[in-house]
Amino acid sequence: MLRELHAHFRSHHLAHDTQRAREFRAFQSQAGDALRRHAGFEAMQEAAPGASPAPEQDELPRRAEYYEYLQWQADRQLARAAARCRKRGMAIGLYLDLAVSVDRSGSDAWSFPGCFAASASVGAPPDDFNLSGQDWGLPPLLPQALRERGHEPFVLALRSNMRHAGALRIDHVMGLMRLYWVPRGAGARDGAYVRYPLDELLAIVKLESHRNRCVVVGEDLGTVPDAVRAALAAARVLSYRLLYFQRDASGEFLPPQAYPRDALVSIGTHDLPTLAGWWQDRDIALRDGLGLFPDEATRARLHGERALDRLRLLEALARAGRLPDEADIETLAKGPLSAALIEAIHGWLAACPSRLMMVQPEDWLGVVEQNNLPGTVDEHPNWRRKLPLTVEQLRADAAGARLAAVLARERP
Repeated sequence: MLRELHAHFRSHHLAHDTQRAREFRAFQSQAGDALRRHAGFEAMQEAAPGASPAPEQDELPRRAEYYEYLQWQADRQLARAAARCRKRGMAIGLYLDLAVSVDRSGSDAWSFPGCFAASASVGAPPDDFNLSGQDWGLPPLLPQALRERGHEPFVLALRSNMRHAGALRIDHVMGLMRLYWVPRGAGARDGAYVRYPLDELLAIVKLESHRNRCVVVGEDLGTVPDAVRAALAAARVLSYRLLYFQRDASGEFLPPQAYPRDALVSIGTHDLPTLAGWWQDRDIALRDGLGLFPDEATRARLHGERALDRLRLLEALARAGRLPDEADIETLAKGPLSAALIEAIHGWLAACPSRLMMVQPEDWLGVVEQNNLPGTVDEHPNWRRKLPLTVEQLRADAAGARLAAVLARERP
């Protein structure tokens, strides 16, 4: 169907130099060499031996134009979505995501030869949520090669993602200072950190944020050096502050008043258990079933810590006068996660002074299974779960309306 649309566009618009054709040519000109490299790569991939049908070499320019046309359509649709956000009064608009790296077989790696490490992958060392560490299979940028190219791959990625965004989340933002490299053939436990020019990369982020009028949120979960947090704060990059991790030295949940102003707060993320899954220990059972724990003692320890965490969260709500009823805390901790408790937890978090709060529909709908389980590929249906309600049903969902009213009272 897309090829039919492109053929129609060529015959009805490009051939007659219509306004729509001129808009496409302007897009090609604005996108420049980066678009031409991407489209040329896609066309050559299609022409490679084994592809069917394989185009003749003189067809390559037209095939490349087809891929430029697809990028134009994607850009137009994103622009329309952003415009609709503004029209409907959304203060920020689209909140987009910049991934930590690219597909090693994709057009980015081909367009910038020598800029990506072919013999390593980006990952993360072992932690409490991923005891075996993580290998994401994506090639890291080579710091010196990146600098020699004027950081062009990074600049282009920021510009493309900020173009229609009101806010951009930089995945694994500590990668601006250091990335955990896993050598080819090694396990995720056997990686090491490689340093990057933080000051230079952060200066680029600030410049492109200003040019595009785009808020920047840095996903700073995990083992984040203090120097990264300090640099991000000085640059006014909003940090991530998740309920699950905001604790004091004794493990108690921090009160909302202790959260920083320049932050985005949320209960969790797509990479972590949903609120209902966390409450039911579903994430622990899931990882146990996939053999991600080194031994039985680790599993038992995590179950015990989770039971204590439920009590701690309820005690924090009680201190703030937010428990939904007069039930005994220990009884509540062993019972189901009620709708009233979901509202109470969200309302408590909403009282923080942080600039942004994000609410996941999975959390107010009581969805148990998490969207993505880091460290897995085929073992878990990552990024394939649908919400239990359609968009139309979400609009009419009473639980969502009640939660919106709670949040509106806390964050007018």
